[in-house]
Amino acid sequence: MSKTQFSKGQIVLSYFTILRIVNGIVSGAAAAFGLVLSFDADTITASDIDYLSLGLVVLAAALVSCQAMIFNDIADKEEDKINAPHRPIPSGKISIKAAYIYGVIVAILALITAVVIDVRNDLYGLSVLTAIIFGGSLDLYDFKLKKRGIWGNATIGINVTALFAYGALHSFLVYGGDFQFVPIIVGAAAGLGNIGREVIKGLPDVEGDREAGVRTLAVKFGVKPAAAIGSFFLFCLLTGGGIAVFLGLEYLASIIIGCLIIALVLFLAVAILINQSPEWAYTTKEILLIVFLVFLLLFIVDKIVFLVIG
Repeated sequence: MSKTQFSKGQIVLSYFTILRIVNGIVSGAAAAFGLVLSFDADTITASDIDYLSLGLVVLAAALVSCQAMIFNDIADKEEDKINAPHRPIPSGKISIKAAYIYGVIVAILALITAVVIDVRNDLYGLSVLTAIIFGGSLDLYDFKLKKRGIWGNATIGINVTALFAYGALHSFLVYGGDFQFVPIIVGAAAGLGNIGREVIKGLPDVEGDREAGVRTLAVKFGVKPAAAIGSFFLFCLLTGGGIAVFLGLEYLASIIIGCLIIALVLFLAVAILINQSPEWAYTTKEILLIVFLVFLLLFIVDKIVFLVIG
């Protein structure tokens, strides 16, 4: 289908959908989680927090994630003709050339935001270096490592953990106090959970991935074994989630909500062992993304409210 067959509204919308904005927000929330959870309530009050810098951290991480999503769609253009022909590139709404230009622009915006963070907080390049490593490894995943199955999945997990570590280090350097390891422990669990989500993402796409030579676990071992491996990593996430809930939350209401979220992840981990249909696998990976976001926002809000009202 040619681009002229689409309305301007459809084309403009495609430039938003290709960003996978929810994924970007989750990345930003992960960095903010590491930062906020590292605040020492004995030495920091709500008025001490640089909320503009906090927002810029979220924005920078989100932009790095969004540029990676654009390049991911470029790299996946052949398999998406089978697995997801509705996406902007295989449907013809965005050309390959336009997608490359768009990805570079978003990447530059991410670096500019990182520079502002470093200058504003005297971080001497920490944010810029993190953005380059984070973005570069995600782009390497898009074009090379994704086809290598578990090694590509592990790359995503490591990057997720790195976002939490960046937030903790940022907080330590800017606000002082003792370096906090709990956010990194939780980040490691979140990284494992994201590996599980990546494995589950491969369940509905076996046909297109096999055609394109992408060696996901589902292609290599079959859908059922891959679902079991994905479920295992989700159980690892549950361990970190439990640690976070009982060590990081201040209010009973927050703890109850956290426990409900953990119960939902437990259900998803068990359900994918029973049902590996493409529809359920797709639903599971979408629910997990929202679960990650809600869980992270729960901690950020809980901590800031505690700093405000004590």
